[in-house]
Amino acid sequence: MRITIILLGLFLSLTSCNDTKKENDTEAYPEQNINQNRDQNSEQNLDKKSKDTTSQTEVGKAEPASFEDFTGNYINTDHMEDNSCQCFCIEVTTSTSELCLKENELFINASFQQKGENIEIYYEGKSSRTANKDIPWDKFETGTPIAVFTPADNGFKLDWKGFSIDGDIAIDYALLGKKTLEATYKRK
Repeated sequence: MRITIILLGLFLSLTSCNDTKKENDTEAYPEQNINQNRDQNSEQNLDKKSKDTTSQTEVGKAEPASFEDFTGNYINTDHMEDNSCQCFCIEVTTSTSELCLKENELFINASFQQKGENIEIYYEGKSSRTANKDIPWDKFETGTPIAVFTPADNGFKLDWKGFSIDGDIAIDYALLGKKTLEATYKRK
């Protein structure tokens, strides 16, 4: 029994000495503790900096161009000789603009709306310069795009969609404007 008590006492003294040794070590070598704290702090700072950088890149992303950036006169690159813009130019504007469907014959009024990077073109009515009464101008929809102006490598590309009546493409009049307007344009 004595041996058990002695062993128990010896065990307790060793373990209690071991705890005081750990306390003494941190007091004896404070720079080691400081370095450990610095390492932990620098890891936390790196995490914080990477989060900050991520938020900066998200915030710093380029905004899409505004509609005003697109406004101006554009000329059909296949008809650069039309300097006076009689038929082969498009004036992108915040109000209505006149588009030529057939040289010296057919003109319409159109409006422009930005959708993402593209500009959608909407029919607004026949122009006063158009005398043709055989075309059902008043039946064409004004809420459906007739063309889409898309950024391209060397300017803008106009994709003619055609006029719509009651939600469907007006097949009899689908080609009006396609020959004249569908092309690549550059800012004049």
